[in-house]
Amino acid sequence: MTKPAGTPRKQPEPRKRVVKPRSETRESRGHGRLPSLQLSPRQEASLVSAHTTLGHEAGSVGSCVNVWPTPPESATRTTQSSEWTRSSFLGSTSYASVFSEDGPLPDCLHSDTRQTDHSTIAIVNDTSVPSAPITTDVGSRFCQVGVGPQIVAKFSPFRLFEQSIVNYFETNKASALEGALVISALPQLRLDIEHLLSAKDDSFPVYAEVTRNSMQPLKVPSTMPASEFHTLFTGPNLRWEMMGLVLIVAGSNAQFTSPDDPIFTLEDGSKIDKDRFIEDMIHTSNDCIDLCQVHGAVSDIMVWLIYLNMLVTSNFYGDNYHGVWRRLGDCISTLYSAGIHCEDDFDEPFFLREARRRLYAAVYRSDKTLATFFGRPPMMAERYSDRKVPLDLDDNTISTSDPDALNRALAKLDENGWDTDGRIWSTSWVRLRYNMAVVKEQILEQSLAGKANDDDAAKIEAISSRCRHVWESVPSHLRYDLYDEDVAWTELDPAITIRMISSYLEYLHMEFSMQRLLRRQTEAAIPAMLEFSMKLLSTVLVFNKQRQQAYAIQRHYPTIMLYFCLPSAGVLALELRRCTLENRPLPGTVSRADVIRNLSVLISCLEWVVLPGDGNHRLCKELNQMMALVLDEVLNYQPPQHDESQDNAAQSGMVTGGGGFFDMPMVEGMEPIPTEPQDFLNWLDNANWNNTYLF
Repeated sequence: MTKPAGTPRKQPEPRKRVVKPRSETRESRGHGRLPSLQLSPRQEASLVSAHTTLGHEAGSVGSCVNVWPTPPESATRTTQSSEWTRSSFLGSTSYASVFSEDGPLPDCLHSDTRQTDHSTIAIVNDTSVPSAPITTDVGSRFCQVGVGPQIVAKFSPFRLFEQSIVNYFETNKASALEGALVISALPQLRLDIEHLLSAKDDSFPVYAEVTRNSMQPLKVPSTMPASEFHTLFTGPNLRWEMMGLVLIVAGSNAQFTSPDDPIFTLEDGSKIDKDRFIEDMIHTSNDCIDLCQVHGAVSDIMVWLIYLNMLVTSNFYGDNYHGVWRRLGDCISTLYSAGIHCEDDFDEPFFLREARRRLYAAVYRSDKTLATFFGRPPMMAERYSDRKVPLDLDDNTISTSDPDALNRALAKLDENGWDTDGRIWSTSWVRLRYNMAVVKEQILEQSLAGKANDDDAAKIEAISSRCRHVWESVPSHLRYDLYDEDVAWTELDPAITIRMISSYLEYLHMEFSMQRLLRRQTEAAIPAMLEFSMKLLSTVLVFNKQRQQAYAIQRHYPTIMLYFCLPSAGVLALELRRCTLENRPLPGTVSRADVIRNLSVLISCLEWVVLPGDGNHRLCKELNQMMALVLDEVLNYQPPQHDESQDNAAQSGMVTGGGGFFDMPMVEGMEPIPTEPQDFLNWLDNANWNNTYLF
């Protein structure tokens, strides 16, 4: 406006779109971020030269700092489908299936057509301005260079991770991973980390190579021995998902390790804060997942990583954290994309076949657990998979290179795949829980059905019958209900006992859930519902005698009690109150004295088993207070003097010597607790409480 009239107007320059580096925009709790990697002048010049060559293809200009390799344009175009099918499973309804009816698909649909030289990786500057609107590569992504050093820096000292992983597979008696396949990679991974840390100014090509490895499909020859499996994702083939897996396994081990354990003390005498370490492992493994997802990584290792990340996130933030449900979705999506749900379509080595069976079973079971917890439809259906149940074998046997030893172990399995010598392996629990999860899927179908049908009761009875059949078919050495309590805790490893109890409680909880469904249709289901409630309560109270167990064992107590015990205990307490108020006995399936005694013990137990820092502490406190007030009113109840006043007493509450149940103070943010058993269960379904052990 200040120029003289008639002065030619200069065309405005296009406004530059500034893209903040990811490390500046991404929030991270509990740990800082390392400065972004700066390229050496020689390296920067070479990358600028490469960028100039590809400038028109990438649609960007400028210097090449603080960025990560971008997938080539062909990987982001929907028309280049062969790039995506290189590592993705194609089922019988896929667009390419018609070409495979008379023979296998052409290699071009499964091979990686991407070149591997540096010139094929487009470099995008974080302050670049596209010369034209981007229409052909809308799906393009890029990652900053700084995230690579941040991930690698977390591996110092590496001894901590070596020890954590060994401890994890020694103490975790129900792992979904084959420990030998992970532990065998540690020696080479140590050398790989040292190599990455020593790269310094010349680190960009090294990190770029790791990214290119993660973009490649993980092709496992059918003749490959388990001892060589790690060569596919370490050394020259090092992948980000493997580094993320090691980080998250260490984080999982830390969650079940006492804060005073020597593992958290470094060689220089300094101590690692346990919670900060776990949070670091979660966020850094998230970086690995994000980096791999950006570049379309699909592999068994990727599914392992996402699955373990989900479990650790669940334990740290609680299951009601939406990130847990979202991670489960990522895990299932990657599992399906890798074709792990299908067994007949792959020629797999024995160890990998068993690893995939175990992983599929664990993810399937977790899906049913979270679906039950949230009251949401499950994301996996058993009918769409032909992946068989894993065999009941030891990890070392599965990964052995001795065919004679493997054949001897296979000869000791029964026709259903169970070990006939009574030995208990990690796979034993995966098998057991998967079989029960198949029944739980049917319970979910019945529970979450949109409309009720006339034959619902018959369906529930059929599911209940199948549930009992599944439990009775479990080998006797895995059934807690067939053990003497003292024998289970003194002659067995407590880590085995805690899982045995949890499996038995899961079976009882399934029966309890089915009686709840029947209770909606008829009161005739009340006696059976109370019977299973009493079994749940009396079984859980064994923890009150086991206060001296190791930290890793006690770490499971709160969630097992909250999930399996409190719903049934609440039903018992309110049914006891109702029968006392109406002056009639409890159903013959339970004893009034036993109910009062066990509820009293539970109230005492919950005061020490759940610590104030636990995410379940608030809800547990309120439910505990509710049960305490109910018991007080039952024990202090004075029958009315006149018959005509009994109905009034039933409406106004019991006559007690102190504060009544209806006088229980409400906590801000919580709905009033209903006083009828069925209403209480419905309220409990919508309560905000956590479950951190059910996987």
